[in-house]
Formats: sequence, C-alpha cells, structure tokens
Amino acid sequence: MKRILFLSLLPIIALADCASLMAKYEAPEPESKTMKQIERWVNKKVKDANDAAVLKECMVARAADNPNQVSVAGK
Repeated sequence: MKRILFLSLLPIIALADCASLMAKYEAPEPESKTMKQIERWVNKKVKDANDAAVLKECMVARAADNPNQVSVAGK
C-alpha cells in the first residue's frame, strides 16, 4: 500500500521539482522555444549534471514544435 501511494505521488514531486529548477535557473518559457534551443540553453547555463538532466527532460516535454505556432512537441 505504501508503495502504491509513493508511486502515485511521484509525478507531483517531479512537477514541483521542475518548477523549482526553472525558477532557480531563471529558465525561459519552454513553450516559446524549440527542443534544440532548450538543449543549448541547458548546456550553457546549468552546471549541475543532475539538475541539467531533470530540467532538460521536463522543458523538452513542453517545448514547441514551431514557436511561431500553437503546437507542442509533447502532444
């Protein structure tokens, strides 16, 4: 039972972590950037490898296919 509860709360923890990391590094809004732009930004600005991996993953999921149109790569 404890394991099920932990697994159900895991996505909430991940989203909170992503938001806090975006605030910590003053990340740009991922909806206005392409995946390549996000990857370049993370590689340039984030020095901690663990933070970089988490931040890149959550930002790329929300990245735009084309920032000039309303479309998201993760959908």
